[in-house]
Amino acid sequence: MQDRKLNISIIFNDPVQYAKGPVFENSDVNIDEIPEAVDMSEYGVLDEVRSVERALEPLEHNTKIIPVALDINKLIDELRENRPDIIFNLCESVDGDPTQEMNIAGLFELMKIPYTGSRAFTLGLALNKPLVKAILNQHGIPTAKHFVVNTSSFELNGYRFPMIVKPSREDASIGIDNESVVRDENALRKRVEYILDEHKQPALVEEYIDGREINVSVVGNEELITFPISEIDFTGLPEEYPRIITYNAKWMYKTVEFTKTKAVCPAENLSETDIKIITDTAKKVYRLLGACDYARVDMRYKDGVPYVLELNPNPDIASDVPEDTGFTRSAKAFGWEYSYLIQQIIKFALKRWGVCY
Repeated sequence: MQDRKLNISIIFNDPVQYAKGPVFENSDVNIDEIPEAVDMSEYGVLDEVRSVERALEPLEHNTKIIPVALDINKLIDELRENRPDIIFNLCESVDGDPTQEMNIAGLFELMKIPYTGSRAFTLGLALNKPLVKAILNQHGIPTAKHFVVNTSSFELNGYRFPMIVKPSREDASIGIDNESVVRDENALRKRVEYILDEHKQPALVEEYIDGREINVSVVGNEELITFPISEIDFTGLPEEYPRIITYNAKWMYKTVEFTKTKAVCPAENLSETDIKIITDTAKKVYRLLGACDYARVDMRYKDGVPYVLELNPNPDIASDVPEDTGFTRSAKAFGWEYSYLIQQIIKFALKRWGVCY
């Protein structure tokens, strides 16, 4: 990438243009002085944009930042008038709707513009959790026993408690909180009704795996590289809290869950056999679901079995904001500084799209 200066467009979903709550970006407000918890979910992408832009500055590429919000025609006009050599795709939704993520990638494909990360098909597939689990089952990859509920009337048919109830077509832990793990039929039915009513989609009900929360960051296409395994440490959580990654744990700054669920990378007390089982499974999932360039595979590890939770084909790759995200932390544990990680992602994408550089 040193031989040619590229025109790189960093495209992202701009939360400021459609935020329904308070917007603290580019304001004088110190969020540490706000008494209530602060939802950081919509601001992570802004950290990503700044991080990627900083990483590309030393290479002197022609970098342009392009926000996506309500008027897609503006994006189309921009790409027609200022066609980039490649798009660094950080767009995870449109107008707050994650199901539109795949359509933005599909637009890039229709316009025949190369972009980083997984293609539209995989982005859409990964959002359909029941379909992903069916594919995993078909290929002998462990995942929790589960069923999908479209109505408040259903039978258990031998499934065992405890269970965890999730929206079937969401990401970023939306719809997952401390009430998601249920231990009896009454709590299960109440939680299913909540998902149906609040999230307007079928509920995914899984047997809860009381194991280690593991994730593996994978990069590459022809040959895959797995970074050191990361684990979420739940030991700081109050005893009454379930050991899961809730929406609060992921996004709600200053909540107990956010403060007390920290990542450990490399994960400790894993044997060489454990590491091989986990990383081999992550690679299988990455290839099976069609991930490209970079992705993260989440799983629960118990008794030597890697129960796959999901593939995240567009993981957060922000850096130093004030600390690294999980993917970036894993890359650094592997020995890749952030700027090198970003360069490699672009290099993988260019080669995959057949672009000479």
